[in-house]
Amino acid sequence: MSDATTLNPHKEEDEGYLAADAGKAVSANPYPSGTLRYDDWRRGWRIRTEESRRPVKLGEGHGQDDEGYLAAAEGKALADNPHPSGTMRYDDWRRGWCTRTASVQRNLRLHKE
Repeated sequence: MSDATTLNPHKEEDEGYLAADAGKAVSANPYPSGTLRYDDWRRGWRIRTEESRRPVKLGEGHGQDDEGYLAAAEGKALADNPHPSGTMRYDDWRRGWCTRTASVQRNLRLHKE
């Protein structure tokens, strides 16, 4: 067995996500203000908070981001975006695709289904 430690570049973001999921306030951030860890923790907390406040959940066929979200769920690549680059539709599709992909990766890291 190796003595090397595994590095999780999303550690603080995941901690913030789980803190928001547990109902903790953003002021519960354990890292010093002005540090990258502080910012990463806040990003995770903000992602989870926005997920819970979203009036229409992604993946239900509603909203502009949903097309890309559903495409990522089907296993399509980011390069499969059918809209012309530089358009709002392109950006919406991409945002939905990135949201779904990040969610899947986070769930794998946190051992969630």
